[in-house]
Amino acid sequence: MQKIVVRQGDTVTLTVNPPVVLTPPPPPVPLPLGTAGFRIEQHVACVPGDIESWVIPPVGYWTPAFQNSGTLSVELKVPPANRATYARTSRGEKEAVVNGGPFDVVFTVASPASNSAGATDTPGATYQGKATLTCPRGRPVTAG
Repeated sequence: MQKIVVRQGDTVTLTVNPPVVLTPPPPPVPLPLGTAGFRIEQHVACVPGDIESWVIPPVGYWTPAFQNSGTLSVELKVPPANRATYARTSRGEKEAVVNGGPFDVVFTVASPASNSAGATDTPGATYQGKATLTCPRGRPVTAG
C-alpha cells in the first residue's frame, strides 16, 4: 500500500492518553527539518532521525490526582508502519518517513504537577500519547 511521504513543514498534533490532560492543548506544529536529500513540492522529505531528534518545547499538563500544572518534555518515535524501508536518500539512508498512522509519543515529567495536599507527580515519570500528521499536498508523492 502506498503512503504519503512526510516532509519539512507538514504539521504534527500531539495528544496524550487519559487521564493526563495537556494545558493548554498545544497547537499543530510544523516539522522544522527534513534531511532526506530529495524534495516534494519544494520541501525536503524527512528521515526517521529528523523526527526522533526534534526538540519540542515542554507542554503543560495535569492529572486528576495532581490539579496544579506541571510540564512534560516530548519525544516522538517513528514506528515501523511509518518507515518506507527502500527509499534512497542523499545520505545513503534506506528509510524515509511516511504517513501510515499516528506516531508514538513519550511524555516525560520535567516539572512535576502537584495537588493542594503538597503531593507531586514523580519526576521522570512517563506518559504515552500519539502525534497525528497533516500532510497537505497539491500532488501526493508516495512510497512504501
